[in-house]
Amino acid sequence: MVTGGVGIAFLLLGLVLLYCFPLIFSHIIQKNLPLAKGSVSYKLWKDIPLPLYQKIYFFNVTNPEEFLQQSSKPKLVEIGPYTYRSWWTKENITWNNNDTVTYREVKKYVFKPELSVGSENDVITTVNFPMLTAATWLRNTNPLEKIVASVLMFLMKEKIFIQRKVKQLAYEGYPDLLTAVAPLIHPDVPKTHGYFGWFYGKNNTDDGEFTVFTGKNGISKFNTIEKWNGTDSLKYWTGECNKIAGTNGELDPPIKKEQETITLFQTDMCRSWKLNYKEVVNNQGLKCYRFSAMESVLANGTDNPENSCFNTSRLLPSGVMDLSPCRYDTPVALSLPHFYLASPSYLNDVEGLKPNASHHEFFLDIHPTSGISTSIGARIQLNAILEQDKKIKQFSNITDLVLPVLWQEVTGYLTEELASELLKELEDPLIYGADFAYCILAIGAVLSLVACSLLIYHWFEMRKSSRQWSPLLIDDKVDGEGTYSTEDGVSPRTYDHENVVVQ
Repeated sequence: MVTGGVGIAFLLLGLVLLYCFPLIFSHIIQKNLPLAKGSVSYKLWKDIPLPLYQKIYFFNVTNPEEFLQQSSKPKLVEIGPYTYRSWWTKENITWNNNDTVTYREVKKYVFKPELSVGSENDVITTVNFPMLTAATWLRNTNPLEKIVASVLMFLMKEKIFIQRKVKQLAYEGYPDLLTAVAPLIHPDVPKTHGYFGWFYGKNNTDDGEFTVFTGKNGISKFNTIEKWNGTDSLKYWTGECNKIAGTNGELDPPIKKEQETITLFQTDMCRSWKLNYKEVVNNQGLKCYRFSAMESVLANGTDNPENSCFNTSRLLPSGVMDLSPCRYDTPVALSLPHFYLASPSYLNDVEGLKPNASHHEFFLDIHPTSGISTSIGARIQLNAILEQDKKIKQFSNITDLVLPVLWQEVTGYLTEELASELLKELEDPLIYGADFAYCILAIGAVLSLVACSLLIYHWFEMRKSSRQWSPLLIDDKVDGEGTYSTEDGVSPRTYDHENVVVQ
């Protein structure tokens, strides 16, 4: 009974440890998770430890003249990747009294030829975006101004399609007269010394001032954005679409068991948007949840009423978002690469695109207990919106369509060294705790089996002892005179019927 009691106690203790230890450990992790100097998350937050790479793919237009003559669709050939190693570092960190922290994140990019398909001197045939912007700005002006602009563009020898080097289209930029005069026409346009490039002015710079919650007064707000550039809302859209919500995707609040979505705010996309839970993945031994962009994210207001506040006058089919309200009315649009998850109409307007989930999906892998992003695949495509204008000669016969210009992916994956460190801090204690609980359960099970064996052995011994005495009571005979004798006549005994005495 003592052995059995001890065994049952061990079994109960093992079950309690097996169930409660993960909860206790998760509580301890989350208690030490909020942003503060020396916390679990601070080192990962201040200097992103993942090796980050930006890969740019350009769409080379192989038949510009045929397209302008309306004799053919634009034929596109993807050229890339052109890979840049990236470092993201928090600077100007200020800890505020309301459990928030304010900072700027400086991003640096260095070209890596060994990881690229060619050199930055490769030449790409692409759309003349400054000229396209000028035509867009002239759309609502009077006919005379359009004619004058058309003459000026002719004298300046501006063409709708141009050839530029990769480095000019990326970070270095190239001199452009229309870009130089743009701030005079549209005062909100930043001055770039007359240079245009899709990423010009974005190397060794930041995306603005962020203020985020530390999570000290509520882990559910961990690293969520309170303000960007001093405000908690945008001014580009209408209603809820202007709301700044979510995190920047580097660290997230711990994922709840049944959580279906996470929210990100991306300055380049001019909006917050949701990623949906997709599956469980294993990253270097860490069990993580993958969230990815679904079709509803870039659906128009007709297909997804939640996005109706992003609608513009262009009313584009689903899968492409008009960014002109937040890009100084320039004709630029956002989509997933190769129009992945977009309306088939976009693919019908061009040739050479092959959308594929494994190459073009936007995803983020998150460790559920800590909220740490362990793998990033941020993939977006920039497109030029081409629109016909009969009053501007160069655009009088152009076909209306959304033309892909380039797509980029920012990737970051766990290294073995970082994975080993995270496993040691986040997973190994759970494994050791579970092993200890199973050992306790095993000891309890063994003791319980021993107790059962002893009980069965004792029961059989009692049965055996009982059977050894029973023949004397059944086979012995008592004669009529009260003398008790056995059949073999041995050991005669006297039997007293009243006192039941056996000699």
